[in-house]
Parts: sequence; C-alpha cells; structure tokens
Amino acid sequence: MAELKQKLKNLLDTKTAVKVPLIGSQRFSDISSKKSDSLLLKAVNNEKFVEKCDAELISNIDQLLQLILENQAACDDELDKIGMLQNNLKSSLENCEYAKNCLKLAKRQITTAGLGLLGNCRKKSLILDLLNSLNSIKMLLQTEKKLEELVSQANYAKGIALLLECTQGASPFKQFTCIAALSVKLQDALIMTEEQLDIVLSNMCFNFDNEKYSAVQEAYRRLGKTRIAIDQLHMHYTSAVHSTSFDTINLFVNTDKVENNKNSFALLCQCVPDEQLIPCLIALSKIFWNILQSYKKAADWHREFKDISTDSEDDIEEYVNQEYISKKFEIGPTRLWGDIITKISNLVFNSNMTKFKFDDFLQVLSILNKHIKIGEEFCNSKSEQLQNDTKKSCISYFHTYHKNCLDELTIFFENESWTPCPVKREFNLFQLQEYRTIKNHIQKTDSSRLTHSRNSSMDSSSISTSEYFHFTSDKSPFDNDLNTTYCEDILDTEMDGNSVCSDDTNNSYEDTDNDNITTDNYERPPLLTNTTLTVMRHCGKYLKICNILKSISEDVVTCLCQLFEYYLYSVHLLFTSDILPQICSGVNSVKLQSVITRICNTLIQCNHENETNQDPFIREPVTLHMLSLSDANNLYSISERIVAVESLVFLGEQYKLLHSYLNTLLTSDTSSYSLQQFFNQTVAVAVDLRKPVYGRVICKSIDYNQVLGMMTKVNWEVKDIMCEHSGYVDYFLQELRAFFKTLKTSTSNIYLNEQVLNSIWEAIAVLVSSVFIEGFSLAKKCSNAGRALMQLDFTQFMSQINSICPINPLPHKELVEVYIKAYYLPETSLETWTRDHQEYTHKQLLAVINCVCQNNKRSRQKLTNLLEESLQR
Repeated sequence: MAELKQKLKNLLDTKTAVKVPLIGSQRFSDISSKKSDSLLLKAVNNEKFVEKCDAELISNIDQLLQLILENQAACDDELDKIGMLQNNLKSSLENCEYAKNCLKLAKRQITTAGLGLLGNCRKKSLILDLLNSLNSIKMLLQTEKKLEELVSQANYAKGIALLLECTQGASPFKQFTCIAALSVKLQDALIMTEEQLDIVLSNMCFNFDNEKYSAVQEAYRRLGKTRIAIDQLHMHYTSAVHSTSFDTINLFVNTDKVENNKNSFALLCQCVPDEQLIPCLIALSKIFWNILQSYKKAADWHREFKDISTDSEDDIEEYVNQEYISKKFEIGPTRLWGDIITKISNLVFNSNMTKFKFDDFLQVLSILNKHIKIGEEFCNSKSEQLQNDTKKSCISYFHTYHKNCLDELTIFFENESWTPCPVKREFNLFQLQEYRTIKNHIQKTDSSRLTHSRNSSMDSSSISTSEYFHFTSDKSPFDNDLNTTYCEDILDTEMDGNSVCSDDTNNSYEDTDNDNITTDNYERPPLLTNTTLTVMRHCGKYLKICNILKSISEDVVTCLCQLFEYYLYSVHLLFTSDILPQICSGVNSVKLQSVITRICNTLIQCNHENETNQDPFIREPVTLHMLSLSDANNLYSISERIVAVESLVFLGEQYKLLHSYLNTLLTSDTSSYSLQQFFNQTVAVAVDLRKPVYGRVICKSIDYNQVLGMMTKVNWEVKDIMCEHSGYVDYFLQELRAFFKTLKTSTSNIYLNEQVLNSIWEAIAVLVSSVFIEGFSLAKKCSNAGRALMQLDFTQFMSQINSICPINPLPHKELVEVYIKAYYLPETSLETWTRDHQEYTHKQLLAVINCVCQNNKRSRQKLTNLLEESLQR
C-alpha cells in the first residue's frame, strides 16, 4: 500500500511540473539537469509533507482511487502524445543540425567574384531608377515651354492637365533643390494660366467664340473651378457694360463741360451735346447688342452642354455644377438687362429732347422701342421704367410738336395761294415717304378688317417680339437707325395745261346757245394744295409715333383728328367770310354749322388769356390780300374756292383710308366711339362745305335782285290765261348762261369734276327756288290767270334748265311747285297747309294767305293771327 502511494505522488508531481523545452538547444540540456535536481529536492520536501498529511490522504484514498481509475485511459493517451512529440522534436533537431552544416559548407565554397556580381546587379537597378528620375526631372523642366505652346494654341484644357500632371509628378522629388524651385515655378505658371483663362473669358463678352469658350470651360472643369468660372463670367459681363458705356460716352462728351474724369455716368450723359445724342445712342446700343448677343450664345452653349452630358446625375459634383450654372443663367439676364437699360435711360432722359427735330426724336423713340422689345425677348422683361419714362417724354414732346404743327398750318393758310398741286392721277397719301414704314400695316389692317383687342399693351403694342430679334445673327437691329430719306414720286413732271385744266373735252360748253359744262370719265388728278400735302405728311409722322409707341395712341389720334378739324374750320372761315344774302341761306348746312361751332369752342383760341399748356388752342388764320373774294373779274376767286373745298374733301377721303387702322390703335370703347363720331360728323360734313362756298359766288354773280324787280312788275291779276311766259324768265336764264361762261374762263386752270358741278347746280337750285318763291310772294293780288302764269313761267324756266343741268330733277323744284299750288287752295285748307309747310318764311306764307283770301277779309285776318301765333311759338 505504501508503495502504491509513493508512485501516485510521484506521478502527480511529474504532471504538475512538466514543461516542454526547445529540443536541441542548450537550454534543453540545462532544463533537463535542473529538472532532476528539482525533482530530487521536491521529493525530499514531499516526503516531509507526506508524513504530515498521511492521515488526510489515507482518509481520502478511496475517492482518489476512483478518480484515477476514471482518468486512466485519458492519461495513457496523453502519455502517447508526449512520446510522439519527443520523437518529432528529435527529428527537427537533426534537420537543423544538417542545415547548419550545409550553410557552413556553402560559405566555404562561394568565391569573391560571385559576390561582386550580385553587387553589380544591385547597382544596375539603382542606376536605372536614377535614370528614370532624371528623365522625369528633364520632362518637368521642359513643361514651361510646352505649356506656352498649348496656351498659344488655345488648348487650355491640355495645358491645365499638363500642369497638374507635372505638379503631381514633382512631389516625389521635392528633396532636390531644382525640383523645389520647379514646383514653385509650376505653381506660378498655373496662376498665370488661370489669369490667361480669365482674360479669354472676359473677351467672350464682346466676341463669343464657341471653340475657345469650350476650351476655357474644359480648362476650368479640370481645375475644379466650374462654378467660379460662371461667377467670373457674369462679373465680366457686368464690368463690360460699365466700362464700355463710359468709354463710348467719353467719345461724344463736350470736354469743356467735363470737370474731372471721375464724373458719374449720369453727369457724363448731361455733357453729351444734343446733336451728338443719336450717334452716341446708336454706338452704345450696338455695343450693348454685342454684349447681349454674346451672353445669349454663352447661355445656349451651357444649355446644349447640359443636354448632351450623360449620366450627370450619377456624378454628384457635375450635377451640382450644372444646377448652379442653370440658376445663374436664370437670374443673370435680368440683372444684365437692368444694368443696360439704366445706362440707356441715363443717356436719353438726361438730354433735352424738346428741341429735337421730329425725325430725330422719332429715331430716338424707335431705338428705345427696339430696346424694349429686345428686353422682352432677352429676359422676358417689360422694362416698365423705360416704358414709363419713354411715354412721359414722348407725350411732352408730341404735344409741343402738335402745337407747332397747328401754328405752322395757320401760316400756311394765311399764305396759301390755293392753286392745285400737280400730283399724279393715282396719288394717295400712301405714296408719301412719311407712310413708307407703316404702309403695309395700314393696308393690311384695312383689307382684313381686323377687330381690335381691348387688352393690348405697349409692347404687345408694337409688334410681337417673338423671333423679332435674332441673337444668332451677325446683323445688329441698330444698323439701320440712321435718318434715311426716301425718294417719293408723286409729282406729275410731264403735266401740261390739258392735264388739270378745263378743255374742250372735259370742261366746255355744248354749244353757244346752251351753255353747259360737262365731265368725262377720264381719270383726273385730285385737287389738293401744298397745305393739304403738309397735313397728310403730319398725319404720317403722327402715325409713325403710334406705330412705335402705341401707349400714347389715343393722344396721337386725337391730335390727328384736330388737324382735319382745323383744316375744315380754316377753309370755312376763309371762304365763307363774305356775307351770304338771306335769299341764299338755304345753301347753309345745319350739321356743318354745328361742327364748326364745336371746333371753334374746343380748338380755336379766341383770346390769349385762354391759352394754357394743357389746351392746344390756336389762333384763327387771317385772310390776306391775295384772296380777292369780292373781285368779280375772277368770279370772286371761284377757282381758289373750288381748290380749297375740294382739297378738304380729298383730305377727308384720305382720312377714311386710315379709319380701320386708327381704330386698331385705340384701347378703349370711349375712344373708338369718339373716333367713329369724328368720321360720321366732322369728316362727313366736308362735302357740305361746297354749297355755302360755291353758293356765295353764285349769289354774287347772278343778278337775282333784277329778276325780283322784274317779277314785281308782272301783272298777276290778268284775266286771260297767257300763252307766253314772262320776260324775267329769259333774263334769269341769260344770267345763268353768263355765269357758266365766266365760270369756264375763271376755272381754266383746274378740272371741274362731276361732284363740283353737281354742287354748283345744287347751289343754283337753291337760288332759283328762293328767287321764284320770293318773287311770287311779292304779288299782292293774284287772279286765277295769274296763278296759271306763275305755273307757265316756272315750267318754261325748268324746261330750259333741264337741257343744261346734269341733275334731273332740279333740287328744290318741288318747293316752288308746292308754293304755286298753294295759290289754288280753298280757304278752308289754307290753315292746314300753312301749319305743315314751315320751310317757307313768314312773309311767303302771308303772301299766300293774302292772295287766296283777298276777297274774304275775316278769313285773311284769322289765318294771319294763327300764323303770328305759330311764329311766336
């Protein structure tokens, strides 16, 4: 039992103390020896411990034995593994000793030459690396020259790529002094290249080049400064507007007025002479057009670049850059246009345009209107401030100009010779140069009868701006903004005396006994004067303003109507100033007189105290000595009268050609109604001026008083019916023949058209009816045979008149016939007749009452009283 305990203790001690040393080492041997000593020492110690703990072990031996039996198999396995490990360690030790012996043998066998060869191989490798480094350094040193070549060829992208590549390539060689200096030089070259890129970018503001701009943008993209480039571009455009405006203005300023070179732009504009404003404005506009055109091309380039770029959303940085650029080009045009329009406004509205000639002012207005349209197309800007300033300036100038035109017409009327202007047969106002630019608009409007839109604004006012200006075109819209005078072919240079004068074919008597002036169907030139042409030219100028700036169209159309009103009023004033006998009052027109009164109250300046800046009152023209309205030798200036009235009628016809176009210029129903009233009332009554003007000549030329005197001597109380007419009839017809004979002589320089002759005959008809009625009313008593004589005289007269009068029946003939028939009425019907025929005078009605009731004093008194009461009412 004691022997078993001893073995167990030894086994336990062995398991707790086993450590595997490195086989084959010195430590392994030392450990082995030390292990033996340790085990021996431990055994002695254990012996003492055993003696002390025997009792404890013996008490637990049973449990311990059971544990040993349970782990016996595992213990055997571990012992086997330990054996195998010892064998492996022994084998490894043998291999190590073998390798060590081989190395010793190799050391003895390798020679010094072999080791030298290995050293040379290493040196070769080092030299090759050095050669590559030297080549890289050489390439870096040649970068500057190559960079200059690339920049000179505008190949900025490759230049930037080369710089970046060289900068990166120089990093490994920074320890070398030359490379360190080269790195600094490369950095300076990069800065200079960016400056060169900025210069090229600034040049794009005036002369956009698609290839250069593409190269610049690619270079900035390689630098990673795409957004910075766009910011710089917009800054350059702003700077270009500022610098070029100053440079341009300085070319035109009056140096005597410039105090120093640091004046603001507005102050410099005030130093531009008025005569230099238009050339300066055109020059500035062309420069601004180039800038806008370049900006538009740059925006289009970026738009196309964005469209063709692929997978931009996958590249976040590129996507952000493109969005940034798009935003810049959304707000950039408005800001750029604001700067440009400010410069234009400062130049134009700091000058005194009130003294400008009309064509010069119209040219300035046209340029401003083009700017407004360009702004709308460029950035959808209405340029409200420019429109308002332009409208305000235009209204001020136009009203002053209109007042001057009316004053000019006054002088024309006072000095007009009223001789026909020799124009061609087909002449109309569209052949005047003032209508050349707006002729197509007027005729298109008139032919198509376009309905006017009430919501039209100023700039849709003018012309639709869509595709009006082409920013891709090399031609500037301001290239033609110079005063251009067009040749107009309106005068008949081959005109002879037979062209407008009366001759045997168109203005002659049919025979000596039956004097009559007839007309033919041959087209003749219209009768008009220099004053008529002047008015039409003024109208054309007024319409030019409307065509450019429709926002003031209502003011312009009103003034245009005033030109015709003043012409009508002046002709009426000058040629109806001689007194018209009461017997010829029938030639007057109530409608005409109403229009003349209205014009006088609204337009004519009766006294200087009424003149204000707002009211365009003008003075009446004064009749000068050249008009001999009382000279019977020239038939009381019948030729001048005809030319004056017919020129007015012709002017009215020309106004009618403008009616549809004028209606499209108006923006309110009230204005359109006023225009319609102008044509229905004022223009329409122009033809009514013929009878009062021509009637005055007829009343003076025909001795109707002698006819009335002869009629008073006729015995209207004859008892027998007469078969011969009275002598005054022949005398009256003789006076008419004499009048037409004189008319032919006096109008030998003009052509009398059908309307003129009809108007003359209508005036004669008024005189004839008035003379016959007045003459018959002079009869105090009248028999039945006398009444028959009245009928005979008038019938005979009419039979002679009808053979020479182109109008059949003669106007107002029924007035005489009705008046004669009244003498046949019974007394009972006379009251109703007098009440129904108030067109006769009180005296004429009373004469009928006296003759019909000559034998019935009571009825005569009653009817007379009734007539007096109706007259009072």
